[in-house]
Amino acid sequence: MRRRYFTLMFLSITVLGFAQSGRQSATVTPKLIIGITIEHLRPETIERYWDSYPGGGFKRLFDQGARFYQARADIHNVKTATLLSTLYTGTYPSVHGVVGDKWFTQLTQKEISAVTDNYYLTLGSDSNEGNCSAKQLKVYTLGDVMKQQSNLRSKVFSVALNAQAAVLSAGHSANGAFWYDKTNGHMITSSYYMSQFPDWVFQFNGKKMPETYLERNWDLMLPLSSYKAGTLDADVMEDGFWKKWNTFPYPLKKIAAAQEYPMELLKATPWGNKLINDFAIQLMLQEELGQDDSPDLLMLTYSMLDYANKWYHPSSVEIQEMCLRINQEITNLLSALDKTMGKDQYVVFLTAASTMDYSSKIQKEEFNFNAGDFSPQSAMALMRSYLNALYGVGDWLVMYNEEQVYLNHQLIEKKSLNLNDMRESVAGFLNQFTGVRAAVPAHIIESGNLNNPRFEVLENSYSVQRSGDVLFLLEEGWTPVYRYHQPDYSTIHRVPLVFYGQSIPQGEYYPETDIVDVVPSICRLLKIFPPDDARGKILEPLFR
Repeated sequence: MRRRYFTLMFLSITVLGFAQSGRQSATVTPKLIIGITIEHLRPETIERYWDSYPGGGFKRLFDQGARFYQARADIHNVKTATLLSTLYTGTYPSVHGVVGDKWFTQLTQKEISAVTDNYYLTLGSDSNEGNCSAKQLKVYTLGDVMKQQSNLRSKVFSVALNAQAAVLSAGHSANGAFWYDKTNGHMITSSYYMSQFPDWVFQFNGKKMPETYLERNWDLMLPLSSYKAGTLDADVMEDGFWKKWNTFPYPLKKIAAAQEYPMELLKATPWGNKLINDFAIQLMLQEELGQDDSPDLLMLTYSMLDYANKWYHPSSVEIQEMCLRINQEITNLLSALDKTMGKDQYVVFLTAASTMDYSSKIQKEEFNFNAGDFSPQSAMALMRSYLNALYGVGDWLVMYNEEQVYLNHQLIEKKSLNLNDMRESVAGFLNQFTGVRAAVPAHIIESGNLNNPRFEVLENSYSVQRSGDVLFLLEEGWTPVYRYHQPDYSTIHRVPLVFYGQSIPQGEYYPETDIVDVVPSICRLLKIFPPDDARGKILEPLFR
């Protein structure tokens, strides 16, 4: 009996010990968080080309990580500036203040850029491409609270092709944010982040890799017969590069020579992502990320044909080719992390930096959908005539940007007119346009009395001092098309979201998830408090 008692006690202690050990291993703080965001990424794009990926890359993340199928970005403009600000602050534009790539302020009567700031200078180049800061972000980011709560011991860096992505990911107190200078092919930063440009970045730029990349042709990784998930190459519905080139192989040297800034072409090719990836791996080594007890943060933004997404629809051979190339870069990144840190020392999350939709032409002709183009210039011209007839001749509209109309408050006050009455007149006029789902005056949004789920994205995005006087939504399938530049098909609110790495349980999860949930969840992994203004919830499946 006594022997049985001691045997049971031994087994109990052993099992308890294993259980405690399991709990401890599941709560070890990762040494490095890597945030990967991809511009112009639809939620189903990765799966569409799944069978063509080799092992590693996307398959490693999605097969071995925690995937959230119902992730959304419920904001007015699902574009890089607003989406990345929302992702890395854990709150909506109504709080963080980045309501678009630019906005109008009535106090100063000026257009304000989300990142351009001429008080700060470019480091790493003689251009003004680095004159940027994160001062327009009203709240702290994930990187900011990591710096604060580690007494500045945590290292925070971001790398991207575009300044908006790099700056708004990095936040205020990052050790560095680096992006691509289209005028000369250099990786640069701003004096906002540092006073002296790192020697290793000078050396990296000295290799002149963009020039080398643009000397070659862009050809397919696989035989053309392997690209079966999309449309034919040279599809008649695609414009191609500058409406001249739309079939493989692409003669990059010839295309680049025809541009004002030849190096800018790199951003529309897979080698833009390769440059970012190679730079990020070098940064990890030079800055010794993840090599001490204070967790570090590295944020990368890959581009899916960047601005050239306007030339190819989401199921094109070009998009499949770009996915294959990005998959290769992610494979290389994970291999570098395994080598320098070990597989159980880091956590990666991947989502979209902006989304991508089909053009209205494709939606009408291929999907038989009631889609169309909305012309902001035509709508605003008609609006000016309408307001002149209603209130007298005057410069009533001062700015239009990203489905927001800004009125001239000074003139309205001078004429002793009622601002809210004019807002309602503008909204009523816009609501008559085909393709407009709803136009809502600012004071109605401010009152908080909308109480309608279809207006949730407007309430999430309205910032009192920065948003327009009237905000409106377009019907699904309708895209704003401008007269003098290519349209941006960033209209989808669903985004991919996957977490992978140390202590992350493998699984597929279907609860509704918002992009603002990422920061609180990462903070729980790091055992730190999220930013005070973070509004997201903790994703509990990550901690099972």
